Amino acid sequence: MKTWKQRIKTALACTVGLFAVANQSVANTEWPTAPVTIITPWAVGGLADQINRAMSEYGKEQYGQPLLADNILGSGGAIALTEYVKEKPNTHKLILGGEGSFAIAPLTMNVAYKFDDFVPVINIYSSTFVLLANPKTKVDSMETLKDYIAKGKLIKVGVNGTNSSEALQTAALITEMGGKFKLIPYEGANEALTAVVSGEVTFATTHASLAREFVKNGDVKPVVAFDEKKLQDEVYNLDSVVDHGFDTWMTNVCAVFIRAGTDQAIVDKNYNALKAILENPKLQQTAKNIGIRLDIRDGKAVKEYIDSTMAKAEKYSKLVK
Repeated sequence: MKTWKQRIKTALACTVGLFAVANQSVANTEWPTAPVTIITPWAVGGLADQINRAMSEYGKEQYGQPLLADNILGSGGAIALTEYVKEKPNTHKLILGGEGSFAIAPLTMNVAYKFDDFVPVINIYSSTFVLLANPKTKVDSMETLKDYIAKGKLIKVGVNGTNSSEALQTAALITEMGGKFKLIPYEGANEALTAVVSGEVTFATTHASLAREFVKNGDVKPVVAFDEKKLQDEVYNLDSVVDHGFDTWMTNVCAVFIRAGTDQAIVDKNYNALKAILENPKLQQTAKNIGIRLDIRDGKAVKEYIDSTMAKAEKYSKLVK
């Protein structure tokens, strides 16, 4: 049987515990207490940067605080993600990432972060990559690409960094086709696109949506879609790599992440705020104008997808070693 001193000690412990829980609950309810920032770890002007800046216009309404867009460049996103790990749980800073950040980067370079350092909040969009050729190459299909490779020509491909989905899928495809290649890294898919249009590189892999106007104008020739099905719309009528017997594809996702250890109430608050922003008709029209296919998925779905790409990425990486 407890003495009166033990009963008092137990009562005090319970009171302190309840006070701590109450304080945490209050903190979660009050968050954010400062402007919220979403960092894009890729180039200014790219799809992720454009949609991030568009989303920031609607942040005050949902967060009660300004929503800011920032960019930290370098190593295909690895620098920003490494810097972000310094953030404490419940931070007011979030960061964009995808399968390239977590399934591919650790296989292609030494990174000072891991997937477990982050909690996925919400997926913003999904995108299909396409291999593009400068018109001077005379390559405009998988058949003409095979001819180009058969001549022993080096394929210089502009990609968004060397640890991106674009880089690994391109390297895997050309390796399986028996070609020789050199990946030319740029700080963003838009810069890789600009390079192939100008002739700085002969090929580039980038977002199909980003290249639409250049394809329409004949500035670049689409060769193949990195997908499991044909890419067909008012601009593209393009075979997929699967149509030609290759499994070298992964859908690109762009999701919002926060530091691991963040209270679930704060993760949920971010999810609800960002979902409301993405469902705003004005934002959806902006996304359509940019050429982005919004694909709202919760953090659990994002985690499941990135986990599923890890095995595939490891398989691809072996093709190019």
